[in-house]
Amino acid sequence: MLELSNIGKHYDVAGRRVSALSAIDLTLERGSFTAIVGRSGCGKTTLLRIMAGLGSPDTGEIRHDGAAPRIGVVFQEARLMPWLDVSANIAFGLRNRLDHRSIEERVSAILEVTGLAGFRRAMPLQLSGGMAQRVALARALVMEPDLLLMDEPFAALDAFTRRSMQNELVSLWQARRPTIVFVTHDVEEAVMLGETVIELSAGRIVGRKAIDIAYPRDPTGADEALCRRAILARLLSPAEPD
Repeated sequence: MLELSNIGKHYDVAGRRVSALSAIDLTLERGSFTAIVGRSGCGKTTLLRIMAGLGSPDTGEIRHDGAAPRIGVVFQEARLMPWLDVSANIAFGLRNRLDHRSIEERVSAILEVTGLAGFRRAMPLQLSGGMAQRVALARALVMEPDLLLMDEPFAALDAFTRRSMQNELVSLWQARRPTIVFVTHDVEEAVMLGETVIELSAGRIVGRKAIDIAYPRDPTGADEALCRRAILARLLSPAEPD
């Protein structure tokens, strides 16, 4: 549904030109789950922002299969509006788009799907970090996006909450089948989630690995460990395009 061809992006920093992305070629099939992994500063967020239309590439082009997709974005921070309760935060993007009854129906449905029905009237300050991120995910899903872009959304969560959110995300993806691009610096998380893992280093794609392991995946499993080792070996070697 989305094809990126020869994408490049540069910034001018202290009088010198810095390459953030170079020669990125990437095709996202409809309903796929792609994880992009790499160390901090490798260009992951820049690439995601370009996919979201929040930035423009200096070179290359983005092509859509048919109409431009509806895009939802989930950031590392939940970014909830503190003066609105959970229901109102989720409904915010639907205002002036749907009538009141339609909004209530859609919000109620997504509250059930994301396990938030009992927190409809809770305020953001009353939520744990994991619950706040669940609200942020619900806010994106309620817009019924074709393409869901996620920028390290679980990075600040404790290990137990992170694992729970990973499993919930996979379940939601399997039920609804949006196209997901999930950015992370955690190789284990990339292997747990992605059908395909794109390895990014110094602004270039240095590897692509299909993860042919059934869901739900086991972080202690032998097949998962082999995938992690292969990805780490590529990311820790000198950056060379795939």
